[in-house]
Amino acid sequence: GDFIFYSVLVGKAALYSFATFAACMLVILAGLGGTLVLLAVWKQALPALPISIFLGVTFYLLTRIVIEPWIEDVMRTPLYV
Repeated sequence: GDFIFYSVLVGKAALYSFATFAACMLVILAGLGGTLVLLAVWKQALPALPISIFLGVTFYLLTRIVIEPWIEDVMRTPLYV
């Protein structure tokens, strides 16, 4: 069930740009890793969805609102070495 939410978020990010897709995918994997670490520390069942989805939505918005315009500005300005 959780993987459906992950795939919807990553699919929506992939429709916008590759940078947004990559950020969401990596942050969801990091959130799953963080959930596994917390599971090892607390030694009780934890929901897998909240950490990954919170990080995924946060980085989706951050990448789409802040990072993408910055990338477009950098690509518009020629770099002479």
